Amino acid sequence: MIEASIKFDLHEFERGLNNIERKQLPYAVMLTLTETAKGGRLEVQREMDKVFDRPTPYAKRGVVYDRATRQNLTAAVVITGDRTKGGLPATAFLGPQIEGGMRTHKAFERQLIQRGLMDKRMVAVPAKRATLDRYGNMTQGFLNRIMADLQIDYRGAGATRVRSDQSLKRNKNYKKARYFVPKKDSHLYPGVYQRDPSSNAIFPVILFIPSESYKVRLHLKDVIARYVEANIHQNFELAFARALSTAR
Repeated sequence: MIEASIKFDLHEFERGLNNIERKQLPYAVMLTLTETAKGGRLEVQREMDKVFDRPTPYAKRGVVYDRATRQNLTAAVVITGDRTKGGLPATAFLGPQIEGGMRTHKAFERQLIQRGLMDKRMVAVPAKRATLDRYGNMTQGFLNRIMADLQIDYRGAGATRVRSDQSLKRNKNYKKARYFVPKKDSHLYPGVYQRDPSSNAIFPVILFIPSESYKVRLHLKDVIARYVEANIHQNFELAFARALSTAR
């Protein structure tokens, strides 16, 4: 989990309060911090639109916020590592963009590595003929077809089993599998290739390239610090007024 915490120091302000105001102060602070964290989350998502190329809704949903409570007057904007339902947790692919370092292998890459088809020091990137979605990512159906042809029991969305010999024989060109990984001594660049049964032509759809360390692109704590400085005092004024109204 990666987070940017938000706190609010009111020691000087508290000295001039009456008893009712002092009693309602923790509630006001709780509201202030939660509202600021909520807005900070949206600010981080807006920053993602600026620094990334077409971030997916899934990636943006990986940015959440923790509410403050009366017992714990701290809120936070959090990049989830254990709350994302299904798929790769947001920390796996956003973490290197926030803290730098190597990105985590995706599920299909781990399968390729385990089968000895891709070196663990490499990552898979789409070639020109790869099927991409509107966010520039390889589609799940495309990956499912590749893994089926490679006889890998891949568990991606929509993938239920590997392509069987029987299913291949139903295709008159079953001996010419659509997708394949060249042998290690091949003259072809490492990757996944597609074969055209009609012409026997081959072309790359995925390339295996050396994994490189990411530079920080999403400065999470800086984004939150700027947002807090610009908004927390106004949020407190509104929260304090609300807290006092509930005391009457």
